[in-house]
Amino acid sequence: MAVTTPSGLPAAFLEPFAEKVTDILAQQIAPIEEGLDISAITPKVAAVSPLVQQAQQRAATQAGLGQLQFDPTTGEVTGVGAGTGVAAFEPFVQEAQRLAAPEQYQAFMSPFQTEVLEATQALLDEQRAAGRAGRAAEAISAGAFGGGREGVRRAEYERQRDIYDAGILANLREQGLQRAQTLQQQALANQLGIGQAQQQLDISATSRLGQAGTGAQAYSQSVLDAIRQGNILAEEFPLQQLGRATNIFSPFLTGAAALQQPATPIGTSPGLAAAQAFGSTFGPILQSTGRTQLQPQPQQPTGGQFGIASLYGGI
Repeated sequence: MAVTTPSGLPAAFLEPFAEKVTDILAQQIAPIEEGLDISAITPKVAAVSPLVQQAQQRAATQAGLGQLQFDPTTGEVTGVGAGTGVAAFEPFVQEAQRLAAPEQYQAFMSPFQTEVLEATQALLDEQRAAGRAGRAAEAISAGAFGGGREGVRRAEYERQRDIYDAGILANLREQGLQRAQTLQQQALANQLGIGQAQQQLDISATSRLGQAGTGAQAYSQSVLDAIRQGNILAEEFPLQQLGRATNIFSPFLTGAAALQQPATPIGTSPGLAAAQAFGSTFGPILQSTGRTQLQPQPQQPTGGQFGIASLYGGI
């Protein structure tokens, strides 16, 4: 039952409480009249981590691009400087292409190959000379020295020695060529392997930087979310308190209103009038406003692996 006076107004001891409700309401309405600033409770995205920026720069340099420009506020890439246009692995590929030329085997010929050939040639010449002397001695002992038969035998001997010596020298040259070509192919494979290793190592380093930066950015985002949630709670608390006060005073104010005659103006204090208006107008709204409607949703850092998760998943 409402506590009222014979005049139909609420009891006088309720007036201070109604005035406090009016003051709280005025404090809530004032920011709206002045232009409500909701920047403290709007979602915010954490700036890109410097570690992610370093990962992005490494990826750009690896691709032959220049210095990246970053937005000082958000940390996002805003521009790319002129670079060499040569990816980090390209010099190794170019060197491999040079080594693939057929004549490049000559650079891998053993420096001892010439010495081996020269020594072998000298030994063969000595063997040839000894064979000639032996053939001459045989002709003398047979009494055919200087004759036609001795000349034929000498020519046959020289022909056989030419074939034998050529075979020995050709075998040595073939061995040297095969060895040089093997070394050429190995050098070509080494260049390609170094290029791939350089690329993989750089990708690994870039990925680690990106992962560390993503973790740091996620932490920064959680801090922003926590601050936003705190601001929302701070904004919500006075309204909750005001709603509780409305729930307390609404029965009295409603009772007072019921005692009024429709055609009879009833004088009352500004505080009670405002409280009555507040209770009838804003009470249902405040009571129906759920706290869950103001809960912030966590913001996840954009970009995956540094915008680059995929530069860097691999990027």
